[in-house]
Amino acid sequence: MSVQLFLVDGTNLVRTAYGYGGPAHRTQEEADTDRLVAILARLCEDAAGAVEMELFFDGAYRRFSSPAPGGLRVTFARESPADELILDRVRAASWSGGGRATVVTADAELGRAVQAEGGRWMRVAHGTPPESVARSIGGRFTR
Repeated sequence: MSVQLFLVDGTNLVRTAYGYGGPAHRTQEEADTDRLVAILARLCEDAAGAVEMELFFDGAYRRFSSPAPGGLRVTFARESPADELILDRVRAASWSGGGRATVVTADAELGRAVQAEGGRWMRVAHGTPPESVARSIGGRFTR
C-alpha cells in the first residue's frame, strides 16, 4: 500500500472553522489549535501508516497537550508564511518522485498555486469543523 501525503494549512483551518484570528482571540485560538492537532494525531494513528501528514502553522513554535504520533509532523513558519513552506513541500514531493501531495485548506489562492505546482487541493469550506475535515481526509486514504 502506498502512503498518501497530506499537507494541512493549520492556521487557515483553525481560523476559518471558528471565524476569528488576531491577538484578541489568542487564548481560544491556541486551544482550538491544540484540538486540531489531537484530531489529526488520532487520524494518523487510525491510518496505521497509510498516511503521512504535515500540519503547518504561521508563527513561532508552540507546545501541544497531545504528542504528535509517527505519521504527523507539525511545522511552524517563523520567518516566512506557512503557505510558502507548504508550496515548497508540494514541489519537493513532486520532484522526488514521491507522488502528488494533497493540500488541505480553505485558502483558494494557495489551493490554485498548489494545483499549478502539480499537487492536489482538498477544498475546505469556511466554517467546517476539524472533525469533518479529518473524516474527509480519512475517506481519501481508505478507498
